[in-house]
Amino acid sequence: MSKKLFKVLGCCLLVILLATGCRPAPRPVPQDPVVPDQRVQDPVNPATPENPQNQTNRDMLGQDLTIRADNIVNEVVRLEEVRSATVVISDNLALVGVDLSPDIEGEMTTETKRKIEDVVRRTDREIDRVSVSADPEIFDSIESIVRETGRGRPLSGFGREIEDIVRRITPGA
Repeated sequence: MSKKLFKVLGCCLLVILLATGCRPAPRPVPQDPVVPDQRVQDPVNPATPENPQNQTNRDMLGQDLTIRADNIVNEVVRLEEVRSATVVISDNLALVGVDLSPDIEGEMTTETKRKIEDVVRRTDREIDRVSVSADPEIFDSIESIVRETGRGRPLSGFGREIEDIVRRITPGA
């Protein structure tokens, strides 16, 4: 009887070992999950399974551009002529849409435009070109780009819109 009990226990032990040995390995939980709303696409260096670092670089780039744009907005609205502003940074270009204060009569003057450009360049030394407009349509277009990139749409997807805005602000560009 003890041999039979020993064989039954041995078989049970073997079945248990086989059952646990065939179980798939648990997948590791990512240490730093990427939030989809923070993604900024980099068409030159796309993230791949072999090179996931590019996604992290793009996340930092998108956050950096947002911080830089916010800093510019904060400085531009300090001007007494400006009620509100919105900014998109693409490479070394800053698109600035402004809503002028009601006490400013008529259109934006060359002096006001130059003042805004100087504030942008002082605030962000990486900006070489500044395009400023007080046109409500252009302001809304820039604001739309800001909103969409905040939702995770890549800035590279707005190339045509950005070019169109620059052409509308400076027709010879």
